[in-house]
Amino acid sequence: MPRIPRPRVRAPRNVDPILAFLIATVAILAVVFVVFLGSTTAGSPGRETSLTDALTLVESKRVREATVLDFDHQLVITTATGEQLYAGLSANGGASEQVVAAFRESGVPLRIDPQSGKQARRIVVQVLLPILFLVTLFTLFARLAQASDEVSRFSKWRGQNRPGAGQRRTTFADVAGTPTAVEELLELCDLLQTPERYASLGARAPRGALLVGPPGTGKTLLARATAGEAGANFFSVSGAEFVESLVGVGAARIRDLFAQARAAAPSIVFIDELDAVGRKRGAGVGQGNDEREQTLNQLLVEIDGFDAGSGIVVLAATNRPDVLDPALLRPGRFDRQITVDAPDRSGRAQILGLYLVGRPVAADVSPDVIASRCPGFTGAELENVVNEAALLAARAQRHEITMPDLDEAIERVIGGPRSTTHRLSADELHSIATHEASHAVVARALGGDGTRRLSIVARGRQLGVASVLHGDRERVVLRQSDLERQLATTLAGAAGERLAFGELSTAVHDDLHAATNLARSMVTSFGMSELGSITIGERSSEVFLGASLQELGSVSQATLDTIDAQTRALVDLAEQRAADTLREHWHVLQRVTRELLERESLDEVQMATLLHDLPTPGAQPSGSRG
Repeated sequence: MPRIPRPRVRAPRNVDPILAFLIATVAILAVVFVVFLGSTTAGSPGRETSLTDALTLVESKRVREATVLDFDHQLVITTATGEQLYAGLSANGGASEQVVAAFRESGVPLRIDPQSGKQARRIVVQVLLPILFLVTLFTLFARLAQASDEVSRFSKWRGQNRPGAGQRRTTFADVAGTPTAVEELLELCDLLQTPERYASLGARAPRGALLVGPPGTGKTLLARATAGEAGANFFSVSGAEFVESLVGVGAARIRDLFAQARAAAPSIVFIDELDAVGRKRGAGVGQGNDEREQTLNQLLVEIDGFDAGSGIVVLAATNRPDVLDPALLRPGRFDRQITVDAPDRSGRAQILGLYLVGRPVAADVSPDVIASRCPGFTGAELENVVNEAALLAARAQRHEITMPDLDEAIERVIGGPRSTTHRLSADELHSIATHEASHAVVARALGGDGTRRLSIVARGRQLGVASVLHGDRERVVLRQSDLERQLATTLAGAAGERLAFGELSTAVHDDLHAATNLARSMVTSFGMSELGSITIGERSSEVFLGASLQELGSVSQATLDTIDAQTRALVDLAEQRAADTLREHWHVLQRVTRELLERESLDEVQMATLLHDLPTPGAQPSGSRG
């Protein structure tokens, strides 16, 4: 016969005797409180009547006896027929003299009952029992919290020391596109591995480094790779984890974090989003956050509390270095600021090469070509491009990633997926095609790199796109002529619409916004106008409420009027330049518009064929996306 499995009986857990005693005490106190509370409330000795009716019975001598319950403020009478009645008395004793006088005149005996027992019970119920109940209840909750270790954990750092067991360490081999940052961080790795070499030379090794850069550029990856390269323990924490509503909790967590880091040395403490806890103290309007300032003070003390031989390096990351407290950036704390910018074309190709490793790709997929088609992309955006391309290939049931998948992925990252909710009319498509073709023609005619892709396929809020390849995004220094070409290319869509239809459409909104910002920067920041070589309205090192008002207050109205006039002059001149270029090459614009309406999208090869009549791109390329 098959064996019947016996049910598993769990052994009873050991019950904490103190915890059980506290629970029983709370239950007993609750029962005693209810019983005593019932004994102290006024009862109902008979039928209730009014005091006037009771005194009428007394005056008519129809009352046998009476008792005054002093604590309950009640008059209890027994009538000649044996019926028991009660009436309420005033708590301040205002009716006592009237009652006593009525009974004295009638000759009915009146007894006073002080109810001393009820008074004692009332003191117990109102004072002693609540205090005892609350003390016991608080002790019970404290014991429960201690049993679950919640109280001790609340003020401790609750992060993890990475990597965990079985996880591969990240090294600089996993990082690409940031050679300068890697070179700086290699020195920190050498510090952790051979601190005695620095000490023998009397050199004060840097205690910390601040990684500064826009989101998605790989600051956290660099910190993790530094720890992996140095073979150090890695403590990663967000600055927001230290800011709590309870004063002192953040400082306690800072102390606990650095205590763990010292115990696990050599180690790297990485604080992401440092601006969440490291903002300037006392800045802005009104009082500062006491908890945040106490946490910042504790962080400053902890960074000062170790030297080069302690085996601890603090790394932090932020995209807002302008709001940090100066005490954080002084020598001896975050000695170095390492800028982590978006990678250039070569860096993007290296990053794409890392992300494409291990994925099945077609033979014609070239990371360098893909990198040239997504200028300004960060590492996170490049990873998203590769992931979107893999999803598109899987959706089409292909076994490898192709270049069309990567091209579509770039468009999805920039503008989103194709919109299928609204079909544009023929007039709308013609207007959009003219707008986008104008960008391509002007960009090429004024010396742009060329146009990679034109499309009138709606994506998200974009009704069309002109992806113009331009080298300006790879350049650090731009001349006034470069910005003027960018401005003309940006306004080419508006100029094309005016020439073709005699009026503008709502499709020019983003172009006008970008052109206005660029022209205003040329006037107020770069000194490229008749206003002269001055800067106006530059952001101060602190961006808080009231800063903009202070800046505007230092600029006269005449200067503001001049800024507006110069900005308008630059925009009008750029649009006129674009319009003149389109008139000169109107036949090319019409040819591109017809092909775009027919095909909906034009790639780089097709655009090169359509624009072959235009001048060859110059040595200083320029372009725009509209």
